[in-house]
Parts: sequence; structure tokens; C-alpha cells
Amino acid sequence: MNEPRMSGAVSPDEFRRLREIFESALERPPAERLRYVERACAGDATLTAEVERMLRADAEHHRILDASALQWAAAAAVRVITQATALEPGRRVGPYEIVSFLAAGGMGEVYRARDTRLKRDVALKILPESVAADLKRIARFEREAEILASLNHPHIANIYGVEEERGTRAIVMELIEGETLENRIAAHPSGLPAAEALSVARQITEALQAAHEKGIVHRDLKPANVKITPGGAVKVLDFGLAKVSRDPTRAIKPRPQ
Repeated sequence: MNEPRMSGAVSPDEFRRLREIFESALERPPAERLRYVERACAGDATLTAEVERMLRADAEHHRILDASALQWAAAAAVRVITQATALEPGRRVGPYEIVSFLAAGGMGEVYRARDTRLKRDVALKILPESVAADLKRIARFEREAEILASLNHPHIANIYGVEEERGTRAIVMELIEGETLENRIAAHPSGLPAAEALSVARQITEALQAAHEKGIVHRDLKPANVKITPGGAVKVLDFGLAKVSRDPTRAIKPRPQ
């Protein structure tokens, strides 16, 4: 509610009158408010100007609220439209049976699945059906599989293979139990213990060095893409945006000491 800002001292009666006219004007259709204010103020120019100012401020306030609500609704609609529809538990992709949904990102949906042949749990990264016909996304998805296949390092999630069934493409990967570095950091608002931070940083560096030696630059390294196992081992995930240099020696040049 807007408060009056009339210059000079305002008596209780003047304040009450201003408030009554303003609130009565709000009860009328917008097109009738100014005519009502002119009549109610009975020629008092100061009172008329103040009520009109309050009406303009109220209209601007609601305009901002309406715009914010529209933006929120639009964003919510985009989320609903683009949100991947999770595969139901029990659905098969080749020999892999979906157990549960794990995460979704711009490059695919990740599920826990059961390898029915080798009797082990794996992670399936699946290209969403909504972009299954996007040739660029398919090429990027296939490139991620090739990149993972070229890497073999204890701090990079392993790839077991690729699977395609009835248009559904999946990268079969090592299932990493544990929590993300993002969650670990959130659990320590004052910062990770020094020894743990150094261990995590060292393992991430070793993973990146191994990738760089292959001419691969991750390009999407962030705490959400780093997982820490219950035993403290670090695994770098999600090479969906990785870039491969033609000349591995030029991927990352070490700085002179």
C-alpha cells in the first residue's frame, strides 16, 4: 500500500481523507478513477495531485508484479517443455534395465541401470528423445563416447560401451557412488578441510593432465561434474562439451616455472 507524501504537516483528518479517496478510487475501473478523484477532491489541487501520484505508483507496482509473474510463468513453461521425460524403472535399453533416474543436464539424462548380462549396476547416459533427431546433438553425443573411450585414468569415469535400441542412444559408463564436489562444498560453508581440498585438487589435476596429454580439453569443469567416492577417490565426469585438439601437444601449454 502506498503511503501519502504530502508536503508540510498533514492533519489526521487530511490523512484519513486522502486515504479514503485513494482506496475508493482503486475500487473503480481504471478508466473511471481520475474523474472520481477530481470529484472527490472538490478542487483541492494538492490533494488531487497526491492521490493521482499514489494511483500512478500503485499501477507501476502492479505492472512490475505482473511482468515478474509473466516471466516466471514463461520460465516455468520452458522448464516443463524442455524437461526430459524420465524413463520408467524396468524399461530396457539393450541388456540394461533402468533402475532409477539420477540426473539430467544439457547433454543428456543419466540413469542407474542393471547390466543383466554381467550382473552389475552401471550409469546410462541417454540422449533425450526430444533431441534425438538433432544431428549436431547426436554428433556431440557420439564424440563424448569416443573421447571417453580414448581415456583410461583412475580419476576419470570409465566407459563400458555404447548402446542403441529403437532410436534410443546410450553411453554405458562406470557408476560412481558417492557425492558431487558441489554437495561436499555445500556441506562445509567455511571451506573444505585443507588436507581434503588438496587431495581433491591433486586428483582433479591428474585427471585433467591425462586428458590434456590426449589433446582433450574438458571445457565444463565445475564441482557438479566432479564426484567423490565414499573412499575419497575423485572422478571427473561429463565430457559432453570437451574439445579435441588436432595437436595434443598444443591442448594445454605448461607455464614456464
